[in-house]
Amino acid sequence: MLFVGLVAGFAVGVSFHTSPPVAVPTMTTTPAVTAPATGDAPTTPPAATPRSVPAATMPAPSGPATIDPRVLARVKADGRIRVGVFGDSIGNGMFEALYYQLPRDQGYDVLRFSKEATGFTRYHTLDLAQRAREQLAADPVDIAVISFGANDAQDMWEEGHLHPLLGDSWRRIVGERLDRFVATARSTGATVYWIGLPVMRDAQMDATMQAMDAFYADHMRRLGVTFVDTRPLSVDAQGRYNAYLPDAKTGRPALMRTPDGIHLIGVGYRRLTAGVADDIRAFAAKARAAAGVPAPQANEAAR
Repeated sequence: MLFVGLVAGFAVGVSFHTSPPVAVPTMTTTPAVTAPATGDAPTTPPAATPRSVPAATMPAPSGPATIDPRVLARVKADGRIRVGVFGDSIGNGMFEALYYQLPRDQGYDVLRFSKEATGFTRYHTLDLAQRAREQLAADPVDIAVISFGANDAQDMWEEGHLHPLLGDSWRRIVGERLDRFVATARSTGATVYWIGLPVMRDAQMDATMQAMDAFYADHMRRLGVTFVDTRPLSVDAQGRYNAYLPDAKTGRPALMRTPDGIHLIGVGYRRLTAGVADDIRAFAAKARAAAGVPAPQANEAAR
């Protein structure tokens, strides 16, 4: 299993450097599905519902109406936009995709704050909010992009009790951790995006992930955080999982997923994050205009 994981990780990394840029449709911010019923008995996730909305018609996420003064002060100092990407192994892929789409020579610093095998149900091994506080103390950001969930679809043993997946007590504990994490992400004035999970190949896993996404989408809505639904971008024309999806530029099928049916390769992650990247570019133009500084020139790559 370790060998397979290493090979898959190598393939994903190589794909970012070998795949050509792809014209990608934008994303919707509509939450995934209605959250399942609560209760401390284990919750059975609803069956995944195929999504048939044409991806090309979906609006991009919308940025903030105002920009925090702390962000403007940083932008005024050097004209750069700092993007921090938090998450698990899928978050690592989101980081690589945004790093590719928002290059340094265009005035972006995309920082990897993600770590594989982490989640909000795994605080016995890593407190995500504490880690984020330490990361942001060293590197404050203007945009925070978050993608968790694949490791959270499990019961928890906390406070001397078992908390079944998506039961009331599970939601309370995870919800409190989400509140603290988002507050930490916003502590440097950052605008926050939560990127949802793609469709999974295994039907039961996909139903569970869809239920997880519904919980996170609902919580982000209450916190005023933009939730980006990636499910419509990760299915074929029939609304089903497919490792190959049409290239938006050529129309020819292109490999998007890794063999495990969970993760994606570089072009797939770029497909999921393209709308956020567009939104960050619009944010950068607005922030630089408000700060009265021009965008860095292309020859700043060595900065």
